[in-house]
Amino acid sequence: MTQHPFPTRTRSYSPGFTLVELLVVIAIIGVLVALLLPAVQAAREASRRSHCVNNLRQMALAIANYESAQQQYPYARKSDQWDAYTWTQLILPFIEQQQVYDLYWDINDASEWRPAGSPDVRKRQARESLIPAWYCPSDAPVRGNELFSPNWGFWRGNYRGCTGSTDMYGEPLDDVGIAGTGSFEVARGQRFLFNPKERRADPNAPGTVYVRVAEMTDGTSSTMLLSEGIVPTVDVWGGPMGEIIYGNMGGSLFTGWLTPNASTPDSVIGPCPEEQGDLEYPNETCFRISGHPGVGAAGGARAFAAARSRHPGGVNLAMADGSVNFATDDIDVRAWRASSTRASDEVFSR
Repeated sequence: MTQHPFPTRTRSYSPGFTLVELLVVIAIIGVLVALLLPAVQAAREASRRSHCVNNLRQMALAIANYESAQQQYPYARKSDQWDAYTWTQLILPFIEQQQVYDLYWDINDASEWRPAGSPDVRKRQARESLIPAWYCPSDAPVRGNELFSPNWGFWRGNYRGCTGSTDMYGEPLDDVGIAGTGSFEVARGQRFLFNPKERRADPNAPGTVYVRVAEMTDGTSSTMLLSEGIVPTVDVWGGPMGEIIYGNMGGSLFTGWLTPNASTPDSVIGPCPEEQGDLEYPNETCFRISGHPGVGAAGGARAFAAARSRHPGGVNLAMADGSVNFATDDIDVRAWRASSTRASDEVFSR
């Protein structure tokens, strides 16, 4: 057999990806990630909002249990004094925090007014106890307020009780309008359970106002109880915002005068978070109407704060019957204000 003088060689060929093919694959992966990421974020927000709903439902039921045990709803502020005790401390035993409640040893002492803040070891321990039900996971991670201070350090919180659709003393806010809505008259004295002391001219006069369920003639399912607020992110005092342990507007209290996440800024006593160096708080939503009134002084006239949250499009809202709803930012202002009163004969329809 004659061999060919030039034998052929078998060439091993392994095809690869061209640059164009690689770019196409990368582009497809990028598109898939872009489509998937919003869905993942939406799922996470849905989970966080569900957690927030559970917190509100837990506290609304705690308030109902408090009313059943005491035959009256908790007060907004124990006395007409800045930083006085508020509803959040009163319901602690009903959210399985009896040990923290006991540390506020003078909360039921009627002989004289004392602030919730002090260098007292027990009260400081209470203020620095984390209460899981007070925090909405959609907001920034919970931050302490002046935890370095023995007198005033505490953990902030997200939830606020409704005082009606007036300022803290029932004075109308007709001069604080929302464009195109006109005014909405609210009868004096028809606010809901979180009713601060009326007689602010005399700080020593008794006057903490209590509300009973029989006085809720608008119906528990039509009466606003709790909603949300945004928490400052600075470690120093961020003003009243997020002061969930104090009965101050913007702390544990809000008013239904402004709709959720309103563009009209809150008007609060004391500095706004921006003034304290907070670069993450939505600063356009806060306006300081006066400085700190001082410990022991009344603070609340003309102060108001809206329900606010970092949930897209609205806020979670607990009604007096324990139900929790989502109120959108574009809710009719009259319906929203009607829901914030307990005995003005308005009907809140969702």
